[in-house]
Parts: sequence; C-alpha cells; structure tokens
Amino acid sequence: MGSQQRATLVMEIKRKVIHLSGLSVPAAILLFGKVATVGLVALALVAALLLERRRLAGKIRLPAVRDHEADRVASYIYYILGALLTVLIFSPAIAIAAMLMLSLGDAASGIIGSIVRGSAVRNQIMEGQGWRLKPLPVVAGTFAVCLLVGYGAFLIEGRFFPGPGALAFPVYVTGAAAATFADAVPLSFRKRVIDDNFTIPVLSGSVMFFASLL
Repeated sequence: MGSQQRATLVMEIKRKVIHLSGLSVPAAILLFGKVATVGLVALALVAALLLERRRLAGKIRLPAVRDHEADRVASYIYYILGALLTVLIFSPAIAIAAMLMLSLGDAASGIIGSIVRGSAVRNQIMEGQGWRLKPLPVVAGTFAVCLLVGYGAFLIEGRFFPGPGALAFPVYVTGAAAATFADAVPLSFRKRVIDDNFTIPVLSGSVMFFASLL
C-alpha cells in the first residue's frame, strides 16, 4: 500500500468513526421509543442546519468535510435527514435495520473503497465522467456487512418487539441488497447525485417494508 493510499485510508477511518455516531439512532429507538427518537433526531437536524449555515458562510470549519463539499451542503445533513425520515416512516424494527445498514454498511464501503482503486464513483460522476459502479470488492464487502447487520436486526426484533416480526430472512436480505445498490450505484435527480447517506436508509427501509407485506 502506497503512502497516498495509507493517508486516504486513515482519513476515511476518521470520517467513518464520526459516521458511526448514527448508531445512536437505533439505540434511542430501543431506549426511548419511536416518538421520542423522532423528536431527538429532528432537534439534531435543526442544530445541524444552523451549524451548516455558518460553515457555508465561512464562519466555522468542521472536521471530516470532504473537499467537494466546501461550497455545498455536507453529507452529514443528508445523514440526519435520512435518519429522521426512516424513523418517522417505518416500523421500529425496519428503521433499526435500515440505520444499521447505513452506519455499518456504508462504513465498510468507505474503508474498503479507500484501498480499492476506482471506488470514488460519485466524484467521477460530478466531474462529468458519466455513470459509474463501485468495484466488485466494495460491493461484495458492503453486501456482506449489510446482510450480517440484517440478521442482527432480526435478533433485536425478536428480543425487543414481541409478536409477528417484519424482519424475516427474505426481508432483510432484500434490504441488504437495496442498501448495497444505493451505495454502489449513485442515484441522481436532475443531473445531481443524491447523497447515499439519504438513499441508503430510505431505499433499504422502503424495500424491507414492501417485502414484509408479501
């Protein structure tokens, strides 16, 4: 591994350590319930928006903000917004699974991607290089972690939410596939790439919700 790759790996690990703060959302659901968690995440979003406004005005600097986010809304805003919608829309068990897939699956993708060449597909798309897919090792690693996370969420559901469960094996497998897809295939709207911190929990949660109805 070259010095540049080591530096990229170290920086990515630092970013993902911050990223893992999203684990507080599933913890809050288990400790305080859905309604209280919605309120807490909403307050966090308001605080983050005020902070982001100051950052974009050049009044403060924040750690782990990527270079391409210097003059645009940073990914942590999409992270909190995605978390808020996920907790608000879906059942607690599905919301927990979706947020774990975001926190741990995306972290795995970022760390593996910092080692595997050609993983920065969103940057390439924003630079006008056309549609890209993340390399297979990144996709496989992300799916494996999301699958394990889905199984963990299934166990959590059985422990904390008695009664008919939503997270049967086919449900969390399809959720893991959806989370992996959202991470590996940059989705866009009106030629603008949608941040995967938003698409991963919302898409995986939606897929698990509909799969649970079958």
